[in-house]
Amino acid sequence: MLLSVAKAMGKEALTKVTGTELEKRIAEACSNKPWGASSTMLAEIAQSTYDYQEYPVVMQNVWKRVNESGRNWRIVYKALTLLEYLIRNGSERSVEDARDHIYQIRTLCDFQYTEPGGVDQGINVREKSRQIVDLVNDRERLKEEREKARANRGKYGGVSSEKGFGSNGGGYRWKIR
Repeated sequence: MLLSVAKAMGKEALTKVTGTELEKRIAEACSNKPWGASSTMLAEIAQSTYDYQEYPVVMQNVWKRVNESGRNWRIVYKALTLLEYLIRNGSERSVEDARDHIYQIRTLCDFQYTEPGGVDQGINVREKSRQIVDLVNDRERLKEEREKARANRGKYGGVSSEKGFGSNGGGYRWKIR
């Protein structure tokens, strides 16, 4: 009994230091590395927005990364990419959250960062933020994009909101929550 209590306390302490699995996944999706997150990872994060307890964790981590400084432009860009994915594939609350933060996204339309050597990396953040503002403000297009995303979810294997194995036209595909 005492050993299991000690193990639980140790696991809790480790989680506080390193973060939950969800927080680690978001950090990896928005890392400063020169490659993007996999579609599977994005889909898993989007699925988390349908969970009452995980939703605030996802959005809090997204907004924290959107507010990074200019030299961390990749983190900001990837956070915006994740946000755009959540707007299309996440819960409806993700869309409302983006609308609540539209001013913050709009300010990124003026994002500036030029790397030593004169390379304008701010253009990536400016363009992505414009795309998100346009999508969130166009309710009809947003509805179409969410319906299209819903129809395509699970079509190519990968992550689906369904659990277990599924059969699709005789071919098997994995379905992961």
